[in-house]
This record gives sequence, C-alpha cells and structure tokens, in this order.
Amino acid sequence: MEPLIKNEAGVENAVYGILMIAIVVMVALLIASLVLSQGGEIQVLASSPKAGMTGVLTGGSSPSLLINHESGDPLQLSTLVLNMFDDNGTLIGMTTLSAITPAVTPSQLSPGMQTSPIPLSVNAGKTIDRGARYTVKVVSAQTKQQIGMIELVAR
Repeated sequence: MEPLIKNEAGVENAVYGILMIAIVVMVALLIASLVLSQGGEIQVLASSPKAGMTGVLTGGSSPSLLINHESGDPLQLSTLVLNMFDDNGTLIGMTTLSAITPAVTPSQLSPGMQTSPIPLSVNAGKTIDRGARYTVKVVSAQTKQQIGMIELVAR
C-alpha cells in the first residue's frame, strides 16, 4: 500500500504556524491581565476633583481670600488645604479650611459660587503685602493631590 502524502514538509510549517499563533495569544492575554489589574489605581486618580478657580486676596494685618469657583468638580471645603507661595516660590503659609471657626461657607462649592472670606495663616516673619504677587495651591487634605491653583495680586 502506498501512502497518500509523500511530502511531509507542509505539516512542519503548519505546526510552527499554530505554535506562533498560540504564543502571540498568550502574550496578549498576559499584557491584558497586567493592564486590567491596574484599573483600581487608575480609577482612584481619576476620581480626584479638579477645579478652575479665581479669587480676591486681601493683604495687611489680617489677610483673607475669597475663592470663585469657575469650572470643574464641586468641592467640599472642609477637605481643602490652601498653600500660599510668594512670587519666588517660597511657602509663606498653609491654611486648613476644616480648622477655621466659624466655618467657611458654603460647605460645598460648585461652579459659579464664591466662598465667604477665608482668614489665611501666614508663617512667622512672612506677610502678604498689597500689590505683591502670590500663588495659592488648593490641595485635597485626604489625597494630598492638587485640585487647582490661583495666581493673585494682593489688594
């Protein structure tokens, strides 16, 4: 009896092709599982609020700040920290809004709203001078991530 297939070279190429496809699929699944396993961390970062803000800074012996919420996510004021920097980038004060009494109003700031005057804490030996330029970085007290930044000239 004579075999039907005399040349078996094509069988070897077919086996190599199937093995290569299997390896590519396994690598793709491995990469997909690594990327999808990072989903929880990506969602936490994406859920941090962001806001566009402007404000009015009053200098002198009792400095204060009014924040205008222009755009972005609603902000819970009790969870915010204001870091004040001078024009040279030196930290001159930090104000935790949850520590202010009476509490800053409104408790939740949405776009189009303005806060009541926020009394600012300034480090010893530092002042907020009228006409000088300052930067206020609004940071979440919980996540320590920056929510927004306001550049102002003190009145």
